[in-house]
Amino acid sequence: MRDQPAAQPARGTQLLATPGLIFDLDTFAIHDGPGIRMTVYLKGCLLSCAWCHSPESQAREPQLVFVADRCAFCGSCVAVCPEGAHILADEQHVLNRALCQACGRCVAACAARALQIKGQWVTAGDILRRAVRMRPFFQYSGGGVTLTGGEVTMQPEFAEAVLAGCREQGIHTAIETCGACDWPTLSRLIEHTDLVLYDLKLVDDAAHRRWAGASNRQTLANLACLVEEDRAVQVRVPLIPGITDTEENLGAILRLMGDLGLRSLALLPYNEAAGAKYEWLGRAYTIEGRTQPVDVLRGWQRQAEELGIEATIG
Repeated sequence: MRDQPAAQPARGTQLLATPGLIFDLDTFAIHDGPGIRMTVYLKGCLLSCAWCHSPESQAREPQLVFVADRCAFCGSCVAVCPEGAHILADEQHVLNRALCQACGRCVAACAARALQIKGQWVTAGDILRRAVRMRPFFQYSGGGVTLTGGEVTMQPEFAEAVLAGCREQGIHTAIETCGACDWPTLSRLIEHTDLVLYDLKLVDDAAHRRWAGASNRQTLANLACLVEEDRAVQVRVPLIPGITDTEENLGAILRLMGDLGLRSLALLPYNEAAGAKYEWLGRAYTIEGRTQPVDVLRGWQRQAEELGIEATIG
């Protein structure tokens, strides 16, 4: 990530050096805003949604991921781990996460690639240089750079430096946020953002506390502020069976959008493979359900369109 291109983006040295912790980077994303995009996934989130598709995004520090079915039981990780976090016994590989410091030595020693560190420190300059190299693809497709997470507002200095740098280079910018932050923080980022992808999960505050781990009052307040600021916003709803995809919740979301004058909605069908990553982190996944049938999805899409809301699926 630190190779140098021929041309240096014209940003101040201090801004380019702003550090950020990311857990992934997709250089040809097509679902995170218009066109071909470079999507940067930031670590850290204030919410703890029970269905989170990227549980490795929630913690604010690097984490060790262990894919058990890849393990060859070779013992290389045991030999190099300074904390004794790996134990092999009776053809079982036990990882004591309380001891793990995510130093990465076991990752380097694992020929089977069963171990991986999720969380890498980069600088805003690293990201901006990659974005500049991809600018021809952005210009051809109408794409750009999207910062997501985790939660982008958890790292405002880094996010602002990347967004401002992209703007200076004429690159379209987008952020995906749950809005669970104070307004000044979000306001600071949208000054450099062309499109806000706004995750709206549940309108009822009690349900939001139960399933997402926090109140949604700030989320709803910030959404109203975005409208007042006349920002381009697409509301995104993850459709979780029996939780967010109910007639009551989706009806409330459509009414809220109508009241605020929001006209762009993305309905995100449930991903049945979401639970796999929880095993990699040694966590339990408690959500059960199946992807919504196409006819059901199209029915909700029609309901939105009847209210003058342009709705996409997926």
